[in-house]
Amino acid sequence: MKLDVRIDGDLAKILAGEVRIAEAAVTAAVRKTGEGLKSDLRSQVMGAGLGRRLANAVRLNIYPNRGESLSTAAWVFARPGKGGRGGAADIVAVFEEGTLIRRSGGRYLAIPTENVPMKAGGRRRMTPDDIQSATKFGGFGRDLELVPTNRPGVLLLVLPVVRATSGKRLRPATARRVKAGRIVEWMTMFILVRQVQMPRLLDWRGPAEAWAGRLPDQVVKEWEARDTANRNGQ
Repeated sequence: MKLDVRIDGDLAKILAGEVRIAEAAVTAAVRKTGEGLKSDLRSQVMGAGLGRRLANAVRLNIYPNRGESLSTAAWVFARPGKGGRGGAADIVAVFEEGTLIRRSGGRYLAIPTENVPMKAGGRRRMTPDDIQSATKFGGFGRDLELVPTNRPGVLLLVLPVVRATSGKRLRPATARRVKAGRIVEWMTMFILVRQVQMPRLLDWRGPAEAWAGRLPDQVVKEWEARDTANRNGQ
C-alpha cells in the first residue's frame, strides 16, 4: 500500500500561526486566572472585615506586560509600603499567619480605643504622643494618665476631656471650657498590653492553589476557541 502525503500551504506559515494561537491562548488564560485569584482574595479580605482599602491593595501584574507569550506569568500580591517593607503586604501576612506581636525592649503596645480622634486626613488614629502634644498642634495639651486594671499586664491611658457642642467629638478640657460649665469626662484613650495575638483571618494559599489547578483547562479552552475562530476565518 502506498500513501501519498502532502501539505497544503506553507508549512512555516502554518506552524507560525499555531504558535501565535498558542501564545494568545496562554496569555489570555493566565490573565483570566490571575484576575480570578485577585477577585477571590479581595473578597476574602472584605469578608474578614478588614476593609475595602486593604482589599483594593491586592494587585495583579502580568509578565510580560505587553504582547503575548508562551511564558506569560501572573503575580497576585498585596502592595508593600515604600522601600518594599510594611504596607498592605505586612498586614495581610499578620492576618494570614496569626502573628504574635510584641514591642521590643519589654515595652507596651498602645492600642487606641474609639475615643482617640483621627489624624489629619482621617486615615489613622492619633498616637499617645499626638494626644499629649500642645493644642495648637492638634493635641490635648496634657499628659495621659496611667490606670492599672485587674488583668495582669494590661494598663489604661486615660485623659479628661469635654464633648464638642455637637456631642460627637472630644475636646481638650481647658480651663475656659470647664469655667463655661462643660462637663469633664475621663475617657480611656489607649489600652496598654505586652503582646497581641492576631487572629488568622486569611488563607491565600488555598485560593492560589485552586486557581493554579484550573489554569491548564483554561489554556485548552482559550486555545480551542482561537483555533476554531482561526479555521472559520479561513
